[in-house]
Amino acid sequence: MSAVAARREPGGRRCVVFDLDGTLVTSDSFTRLLTTVLRRSPARLGLVVLTAPAWLVLGLRRATRPRAERLVVWSITVGRSRCGFEALLRVFAAEHAGEGGGRRVPSALQRLHGHLRAGDRVVVATACAEPLARAVCDVLDLPGAEVVASAFTPHRWRLPHAVPARGAVKLDALRAAGVALPVDHAYSDSAADLPLLRAARTAHLVRPSRRDLPVLLRELGADVEVLR
Repeated sequence: MSAVAARREPGGRRCVVFDLDGTLVTSDSFTRLLTTVLRRSPARLGLVVLTAPAWLVLGLRRATRPRAERLVVWSITVGRSRCGFEALLRVFAAEHAGEGGGRRVPSALQRLHGHLRAGDRVVVATACAEPLARAVCDVLDLPGAEVVASAFTPHRWRLPHAVPARGAVKLDALRAAGVALPVDHAYSDSAADLPLLRAARTAHLVRPSRRDLPVLLRELGADVEVLR
């Protein structure tokens, strides 16, 4: 748990935070968006191939890796108007998170709706790009749930502007959204969310991988709840 003094939401409401990718839906939403667009558009795939020498070199260093990511993302945003980009996200989100797509995680979604019915403040906090995260949450139908995500602004011809909300930076994004730490409950599948899980009075693991589970149990304690 965070060393920050415990504070409650106004009126004594509990605050509950859910990760998105791997927790409410399987797989990484933005990566799947990229692969789906590139698979369906040979021209945009060609842009990725042409720019490969640049983004491969940038991707070798942690400090320049965000630039490499922006360059790859540019391949699916270049030439698109804002309306066109938003339409692309809506179509993809419907395929990715729709009821018939098989990518929803029922146990986590049931728990989230239970928190909503209990009157808790529910926040979906994710490293996914904000416009895509909102599109996916709209398809999941989470009335009343807030979304805190990586800042992302596409430009028609220039590189997109992005500020990732990963790891400890996700806590900064939550604070900026008015979420007091520690929160009451946090749900995630990944060791990348250890800062969030530690900043919760009660941590819950959702379908963690075999690689991450031992790390998470060692850091959080063996009595942490694991949702399969």
